Amino acid sequence: MTPNALATHLFSTYEQYRLFYLRPANCCHREIVPEMRELVSRGNNLLSIGELGKSVEGRSIYQISFGRGEKKVLLWSQMHGDESTATLALMDILNMLVEDQGKESWVSEMLEQTSVYVIPMLNPDGAERIQRHTSVQIDMNRDARSLITPEARLLRDAQRRLRPAYGFNLHDQGLSSVGVTPKVAALSLLAPALDEKRSAPPVRLRAMRICALITRALSQFIGGHIATYDDAYEPRAFGDSMQSWGTSTVLIESGHWPGDPEKLFIRKLNYIALLTAIRAIGNGSYQDTEMDWYRQLLPNGRMMYDIIIRGVELHNGSGGWSARVDIGLMYEPPPHKRSDRDAPIAVRCVEIGDLSLHGALEELNGGGRRLSAAHVAVDAVVPLTRITDALQIHFAPSFHQ
Repeated sequence: MTPNALATHLFSTYEQYRLFYLRPANCCHREIVPEMRELVSRGNNLLSIGELGKSVEGRSIYQISFGRGEKKVLLWSQMHGDESTATLALMDILNMLVEDQGKESWVSEMLEQTSVYVIPMLNPDGAERIQRHTSVQIDMNRDARSLITPEARLLRDAQRRLRPAYGFNLHDQGLSSVGVTPKVAALSLLAPALDEKRSAPPVRLRAMRICALITRALSQFIGGHIATYDDAYEPRAFGDSMQSWGTSTVLIESGHWPGDPEKLFIRKLNYIALLTAIRAIGNGSYQDTEMDWYRQLLPNGRMMYDIIIRGVELHNGSGGWSARVDIGLMYEPPPHKRSDRDAPIAVRCVEIGDLSLHGALEELNGGGRRLSAAHVAVDAVVPLTRITDALQIHFAPSFHQ
């Protein structure tokens, strides 16, 4: 089965294996650890689990492994505690392996050819708080050199012990566009640099080729919605450091999709991307992918908003001035950081004017309705209803329906 064919198969069968009761809201240590243990117990020795160590606050950090092949692959997620999409996809992958139990030949071949090591929640303290940083407010992805956090040391020790040939650094990113287009970035990929010169020795070229493979496979479903990052060298970051330590490392950043506040579709894309990549690493087929699939990716841009209200007649009260404008809004806080679902929804006004070149996850038609400039100001955070009520627009955000 070719990588594209496998991706198509995974796309069509994914819902059989999704652990539907796991969501961003409960993707925390106290929920994920029992689920990991349950999967291992159901796996008939397919999966093994071990404790790597503990976080600052004493929460256990686990590694799950599967496969018996020569090609070693290390995946780690939720290094940032509020970035749960890949963690959920990894749990779905583990569930698929447990449920499959030799039914599909490609799975059996993958297990024969690769040894895969998964650290599904590297920052459990941050996950409990739904915050990016560790419990001592350190960004772990800037701790690859100093290794002052125990969590970062555990990852470095795992790389030293396992010496994996391939690595996947799994994150979530903010709302971004694909370059200067109005297309939302569903995923962003990067083969990080390993030195200031941004050189491309074989270790990095392998990572680039895997990025190309993922882009080609996923373009069947989200063509034009994959971006990349500036590859400037950051020696404190784990992706760049892993590359320099000899592990061909791919950064996958989970983006956004219209009408998908819990990132269920993005989670599915992670599931497809990772399984397709691991399978291709096992049989070497990733080496057949044209590098242009990666090299032609556009960088992340800033052409996206959570909401654009189109065609509002903005006026300045008694001054007599008015003009037709668009209004670009972002949620404050973002949906995934809302601890109280019933709390009023607030937005920050980012830009007012001609937003015809911009895109949004949700668009509203202002219909030429008049709005006083007193109701909205750039950088002001206001209740969303202050704007929609003034415009007489009924609107329930997708994450609040």
